[in-house]
Amino acid sequence: MTQDQSLLPQRLSSLDAFRGFAVAGMLLVNNPGTWDPAVVPRLLFHAEWHGCTFADLIFPFFLFAVGMAMPFSEAKRREHGVSVWKGILIAARRALLLYLLGAFLKSASINMPVLHFGILQRIGVLYFIVYLLLPLKARWQVAIGVTLLFVWWAILAFVHGPGVIPGSFDRDLNAAQYLDSFILVPEDKETIISMIPGISTVLAGVLLGRFLMRQTDQKKVMSVLAGAGAAGIIVGLLWDLVVPLNKILWTASFAVYTAGWSCLVFLLFYWVIEVRKMSKIAFPLIVYGMNAITLYVFTGLLVRWVMLSWKVSYNGATTSLTGYFFKSFASLTNPTIGSLLYSLMIILIGWLLCYWMFRRKLFLKV
Repeated sequence: MTQDQSLLPQRLSSLDAFRGFAVAGMLLVNNPGTWDPAVVPRLLFHAEWHGCTFADLIFPFFLFAVGMAMPFSEAKRREHGVSVWKGILIAARRALLLYLLGAFLKSASINMPVLHFGILQRIGVLYFIVYLLLPLKARWQVAIGVTLLFVWWAILAFVHGPGVIPGSFDRDLNAAQYLDSFILVPEDKETIISMIPGISTVLAGVLLGRFLMRQTDQKKVMSVLAGAGAAGIIVGLLWDLVVPLNKILWTASFAVYTAGWSCLVFLLFYWVIEVRKMSKIAFPLIVYGMNAITLYVFTGLLVRWVMLSWKVSYNGATTSLTGYFFKSFASLTNPTIGSLLYSLMIILIGWLLCYWMFRRKLFLKV
């Protein structure tokens, strides 16, 4: 181990909290008491097509956090003498396990084995691709990330096909969905072609992670985070005038805009935990972030196999446990708060599992 390596920070609690916030956000968005749009606040629904709500920010936050953590993990591997090829094999194994876990969750939800593309599968593939780019210098990573955004824009602008309008970002008329139709089944919602700009999102996190590893001046870190965050949001909104914000297509404007928000939200956690040393405030999210994938899989199975499958009686009618708790909470408050309370109950159950694992130092990594 070289002296430089020994001085590198091995873990940032603020990064764990940021990742935990992203997972908690996923659970909040994915598990309302009801899907009635008249009940659930608009911000907790994804944009129907163009636009960006709070719900649309959550997954980019997680991908950004994945990228941020990669330089720290790679530094640990180098400390332990892990060879380049062994590192690639480890990354490939993680990517495969994530894909299989995602396929398992999807299969569990429809009670039949499928390999549809989804959230965890997307994380696994993007993680492995970006891992292969880790050895490159920062300037090359920047060049690749920016180039991919314009490549994606060019695909949407110039690719022709049946029913495709070159340059269109409208639903079912764009090149992305046309190209995906050769690969995906209709039930898939997470597109494959849009992983091209997804690489840029993860690379943005990698670049920030590299910066944090080398910079000990907290004031400079905060100024860079604030500047990058503001720039990303402004550039994304300006780009939105030409290329609309769109999560499904993961447009270039969406990638830049969400990277900006990722920097600002992480800045908040960095200031609270690393600068102000108030880690107790963020402790619940830190616990979440240290077993993020375990939490996501556990709650996914809990909701599918228990909350939605078990039937109980409520006011003389049969309903699922989800319906029972939602209606019970709504009767005590109102439907909107009742839906939110149900989501918070799922988040709390997941947190209790993560806290139990945290106390026993059980940190499951894929």
